[in-house]
Amino acid sequence: MERSGAKLEGDKVRMTEADSNHKEKKANLEGDNVRRIGEEGVAEQHTTRKAEETATTTVGGSRDGDVEKMNELLNANAKTEIAYSQYFKIFEKDLIKVGRFSVPPGLVPIARKIGDRYGDIAKPSSQSDCATNPSFILLCAAIQEMVDSKLDQINETKILLWRDAINSALNLRFEVGFAIDQLKRIARAYFDLKAMQGKMELPQDCSSEAHYFWGKPLSTGLFD
Repeated sequence: MERSGAKLEGDKVRMTEADSNHKEKKANLEGDNVRRIGEEGVAEQHTTRKAEETATTTVGGSRDGDVEKMNELLNANAKTEIAYSQYFKIFEKDLIKVGRFSVPPGLVPIARKIGDRYGDIAKPSSQSDCATNPSFILLCAAIQEMVDSKLDQINETKILLWRDAINSALNLRFEVGFAIDQLKRIARAYFDLKAMQGKMELPQDCSSEAHYFWGKPLSTGLFD
């Protein structure tokens, strides 16, 4: 009996130690998970911040060189690492049908204007409406931001973000030449404004663009 009791006590001690070790390992694992999630969050923030800094410094310089560099970026069919969700407030619920696409209520007027002025811009695309709908929403969101923005309220980051939204539709063979041309006009006007503030000179076409947009929405001329 004494031997059985001692054995029982020994088993209890071993079970207690095992349970203690298990809890310690679990705590360490949870701690590692928390640290990993925190590190990933910091890394994601760093990536986004780095992308924004790159976008705002890529075209630094002066005079017509700035315009040349920006035009190269606008012509490049490349995407930045900037998250759309940071800039375009798009909600996927309560979508309203406009032509072949469904868009958030706030983008209905823009979607209708695009259809009325430029027709079915997605006609050349071989993709289904379901596959192209997100790109159409992004395009409408970018143009809506042009409606809501003035020349002195934007920067290079915003211009490149609009480029990405337009390229998203362009890659699906949407007819978005009107949006690309508008964005290039906005870019020329933007650098003219910077030049005037820095008392530098730029080509005449830039100067005329700044006067054209000054005090007006950046969508001016798109639907006239």
